[in-house]
Amino acid sequence: MSDPSAILGAAAFLGTSSLLLWAGAVGGVVREALRPERKTIGWALGRGLPSEPTAWGLPGQEWGFEFDGTRCPVFEIGDTDPSAPAVIFLHGFARSRYDSLARIGPLLPYARRFILPDLPGHGDALGRSTRLGTDEDRFVAALAARCATGPIMLAGHSLGATIALHAATLPELAPRVKGVLALAPYERLRTPLGARLDLRALPRSPILGPALTTLAAFGIRERSTRESAARVACPVAVVAGGVDPVTPIEEARAIASAARTSRLATIDRARHDDFETVGRADVESSIAWLAAQGAFH
Repeated sequence: MSDPSAILGAAAFLGTSSLLLWAGAVGGVVREALRPERKTIGWALGRGLPSEPTAWGLPGQEWGFEFDGTRCPVFEIGDTDPSAPAVIFLHGFARSRYDSLARIGPLLPYARRFILPDLPGHGDALGRSTRLGTDEDRFVAALAARCATGPIMLAGHSLGATIALHAATLPELAPRVKGVLALAPYERLRTPLGARLDLRALPRSPILGPALTTLAAFGIRERSTRESAARVACPVAVVAGGVDPVTPIEEARAIASAARTSRLATIDRARHDDFETVGRADVESSIAWLAAQGAFH
């Protein structure tokens, strides 16, 4: 006969082990979200990306910007006059100003000045961790107040795209924002978090909800990018990859549809991170459309 105590002991062991594995998975998702891998100059050099602000043949300098307990490096490229029209380019999650530097090529014919920061918790930024879009729009507004007194065009990739759209609605910034270029934007934080679980073959249902609840305890809250897009007064160009495993094209379409004046470009073969190769023509045409709407002056 089976020993009931042995069965109960085995069940308790398996239950405790499962609970520990679940807690470890949730904790790992939260830790990675708050403390992403740093992509600094070694990462750029290892991938053959530009590593200096002068890489595009324009004057460039680097300086530090302090905001709410963090000090973030900033590449300033081109015209040094703070009243000149400027593009503020925001990188994606677990990237840095070096990634932004590699992406501004299609913008060069249209803009005189570029501001490329490391977002808090990314790259070489010191201090606090990222807040995944919860308050980085205020970071953008404070950065613009510090170094750009003229018209602004906001551009960003993934997380940076959502931050750009949120920032374009701020009362202190909205009157100066003439356009937004959103590359691979997503609707809410659960989208990229869930996608990362899928890519690692981890179950969404038991991990995603608890991870978001834990992040909320750290002050991270989800925000609707579509709702912000609906409040943006300036033209919005959205570019999305047709086979993007991180940000679904349906969300990009909904974000573009919500904006008052918008253009959506979908790149059939593009994933999440290859717009400058697979979809360069689509990015260029989106920028040209923004220019025709007066986004750069």
